[in-house]
Amino acid sequence: MLMKALALAALILISGTTTSTAEELAKPLVSNKPVKVTSIEAAGPIFASPSAASENGPDGPAKDVLLLRSKDKHVEMGLYSAGPSESDIASYPDDEFMYFLVGGVTLTSADGTVLQVTAGEGVAMPRGWRGHWTTKEYKKYYVNYTTK
Repeated sequence: MLMKALALAALILISGTTTSTAEELAKPLVSNKPVKVTSIEAAGPIFASPSAASENGPDGPAKDVLLLRSKDKHVEMGLYSAGPSESDIASYPDDEFMYFLVGGVTLTSADGTVLQVTAGEGVAMPRGWRGHWTTKEYKKYYVNYTTK
C-alpha cells in the first residue's frame, strides 16, 4: 500500500507541478461527472498536482484544490493545505464546514472560548465569527457557502 502511494505521488510530481493561474483556479476539478479523491491523494499528492493553485494569503503559502463550484457560485468544495499562521479575525467571511485531515487549528472566540480541532475532526464556522485563529499547519476538506 505504501509503495502504491509513493508511486502515485511520483507520478503526480513527474506529470507537472506548475502553479495555477487565477484563471485556472476558477475551474473546478469536477465538471459534468463525479470525481473521486482517495484518502492517499487527499493526504498530500493532490496538492502537488497541476489542479492545485498556490496562494499567499492569511495562512501564508497555501495550496487550494477546488473540486466543485455550484452553478449559482455560492457553494465551493475542495481541499486546502496551509502552513503556520496566526491571525485575528474581525468577521469570518462565509459559512464554512472544514474537516481536518492533517494538523488542526485552535479557534479562540471573542468571548474567550477556546476550541481545538485536530485531524479527524470537523468544525462548522459561522459567517461573522470573531476571534483568533492559530495553526502550525493543516490539510482539510472544505465546503464553503458565500452570499457574494
